Amino acid sequence: MMRVNTAYLLDPETTIFKPVELPVSMGIRPIYDLIGCRLLEVVRFDERHTLFVDEEGLKEGLTAFTIFEGYPQPLAGKIALVGGDGCEPYTSPLISLEDAAQHFKCCRPVLDPVFAKADEISAGGIIIAGALAGLQCRIERRAPTLVEGEA
Repeated sequence: MMRVNTAYLLDPETTIFKPVELPVSMGIRPIYDLIGCRLLEVVRFDERHTLFVDEEGLKEGLTAFTIFEGYPQPLAGKIALVGGDGCEPYTSPLISLEDAAQHFKCCRPVLDPVFAKADEISAGGIIIAGALAGLQCRIERRAPTLVEGEA
């Protein structure tokens, strides 16, 4: 029987945060496949846990990202949380999925329409009240959606 460890996987596109099983005998290779990347970045979660993220995830056309509490920049792409210091062999997390989720915010840019309130004059001419005058960008932040029992 193949030995497995559990990792917690966060997908910022869907906000789903769930446990997944990874075969121990294959080392770190399953994490590359799980995240879907060529180059992993190791980020310390705490003294007993590590995050693996896509080193090349911050790129043009980004549609979602994750804010990790206390980390200076956003993390893009899927995130795997494991037990240990990032060296092999990693272990299953020693923290609950619920407690781990409290450290993340899944974010995505959102465009909101801006409508003219009265007849306005712009560089392109007159904008009639109620017509679309432009778009305003904001960042939507949501807590991860927990899915238990997948491992």
